[in-house]
Amino acid sequence: VERISLGDVDAPIYDGDFEAGSGLPDGIVRLRETIAGSDGLLVGCPEYNGYMTPLLLNALNWSTRSDAAAPDLTPFRNKLVVISSTSPGPLGGMRATRELRNFLTGIGALVLPQAYSIPRAMGAFDEEGKLKDERAAKQSQTIAAQLVDMAGRLA
Repeated sequence: VERISLGDVDAPIYDGDFEAGSGLPDGIVRLRETIAGSDGLLVGCPEYNGYMTPLLLNALNWSTRSDAAAPDLTPFRNKLVVISSTSPGPLGGMRATRELRNFLTGIGALVLPQAYSIPRAMGAFDEEGKLKDERAAKQSQTIAAQLVDMAGRLA
């Protein structure tokens, strides 16, 4: 299991003119390679005003590009994906989950029906970033383990 923080992926806001002149940013090339080399993805999606974060959307948009300056959905085709979401509100990011599911399905990913949401996120984690609620932590671990198991079987 490899953790990817999009904060570490250096990429400007997607712009076709920038892409035509400069090609893919190095961080996006590495991200595409990591996605392509994985058996499955667990995508964490904080909710911003009912939608996925601009950072996540930008990274996904860039990740569908290639050096051929044309859409290349290869890293996502038939890739197993589980979505987890969070928000400060009581729905835990479920609206963003729906939007992300539509996006990922549209680019060829196989989004599993298991989804995990963390409501009231501002108080859900301890100082070390771990979920305070043991039941919620166990549920998230179970869903992640199911993804790893299914992806391993299909690999």
